[in-house]
Amino acid sequence: RQLCLLLNAENIFHSMADILLREEDLKFASTMVHTLNTILLTSSELFQLRNQLKDLKTQESRNLFCCLYRSWCHNPVTTVSLCFLTQNYKHAYDLIQKFGDLEVTVDFLTEVDKLVQLIECPIFTYLRLQLLDVKNNPYLIKALYGLLMLLPQSSAFQLLSHRLQCVPNPELMQTA
Repeated sequence: RQLCLLLNAENIFHSMADILLREEDLKFASTMVHTLNTILLTSSELFQLRNQLKDLKTQESRNLFCCLYRSWCHNPVTTVSLCFLTQNYKHAYDLIQKFGDLEVTVDFLTEVDKLVQLIECPIFTYLRLQLLDVKNNPYLIKALYGLLMLLPQSSAFQLLSHRLQCVPNPELMQTA
């Protein structure tokens, strides 16, 4: 966080992602990616970087996404959160479908739990508002249901279940 205040945040994340791509200790790389992802999603210092990634309108932002994505793949849950941040909901859904092939450990479920908690934070307000547009965001809804199905009956399960119960019926949302 401090480096991002003193130097260019985009350059720091780009450099860290490049370094982690070459890391041979995969457990360490996964932990570092998780830590960097948490900083990216929660630090007020990185507001501009999150906004840049949210839109992916410029070649620079797309290059940053691709760089981060390659490193974020060291950790499946952080990869999904990056897809949520960048509004790549279909890809997030596709990744979640692959989670059934992974070994589901307590650490994995804890990370999914933390992702659900993050979805309820101000950083993902735009994502929650996009749930109102059922017709144009079916993969967002499917991805969130996929996360719900991964979770055991827990507080995170209840939180996400309640959020998904708030998704409107598409027939009721028609304006014509």
